Amino acid sequence: MADPKLRVVIDEIQSQLAGAQGLPPDQRRSLEVLVRDLERLLDEPSAGEGTALRDRVTDAVRRLEASHPTLSTTLGNVVDTLAFFGL
Repeated sequence: MADPKLRVVIDEIQSQLAGAQGLPPDQRRSLEVLVRDLERLLDEPSAGEGTALRDRVTDAVRRLEASHPTLSTTLGNVVDTLAFFGL
């Protein structure tokens, strides 16, 4: 699934994550793992992995809505992109 839109959104997440102030270390690590998993999905698509990954991204969106709305919105774009591909 070499989708350029997903690549752009992943890059945006990484950029926002690098500049995110006040993000607890455990939450930052969790998001970094999530980004790595999204990158792996781009390189090695797996039918079963995509749905679970979409659920993880959705959970991250909920956790970040109040404290980091911009990052939450960007993650929401990932959910939309994954849904577009049926994942």
